[in-house]
Amino acid sequence: MARTIKKVPHASRDIARAISLFFAVRGIMRTRLAQGKRLDPSTWLRIETMKFILDHDAPKMKDVADYLSITAPSATSLVGGLVKSGFVAYAADTSDRRTSRLALTSAGKAELKSAIARGTKHLRGLFAALSDKELAAFSAALERIKGSSAE
Repeated sequence: MARTIKKVPHASRDIARAISLFFAVRGIMRTRLAQGKRLDPSTWLRIETMKFILDHDAPKMKDVADYLSITAPSATSLVGGLVKSGFVAYAADTSDRRTSRLALTSAGKAELKSAIARGTKHLRGLFAALSDKELAAFSAALERIKGSSAE
């Protein structure tokens, strides 16, 4: 049974505050993850792309493009770099030979696991400001926002 989400009209100032806080926290997270190193913005995109490929059973390039809200040529370039690095492999689609599917290689799985472990280590202190209940509520709120965007 699908859960009905009640839409609440919020005040513009409250929405603007939430957006500003989101970007401020995003900046703090990026700074902590960089740990004084020059930050390559494509790193986060590559990690999220690998996570998407792992979490979805052999997605198509179009699925990656749609998920990241980028053009098909941009997705092809991004995934091509991951293939060149040995993290992603193309696999033939069993029902349509014109279509390729994507899968993480064992090296890609290892790299993703390592990247997530590094990120968790660097951000653990940031999230320590929240209780277990608050972190669960924060995650649930983000999930609801993410889910409502599909409507």
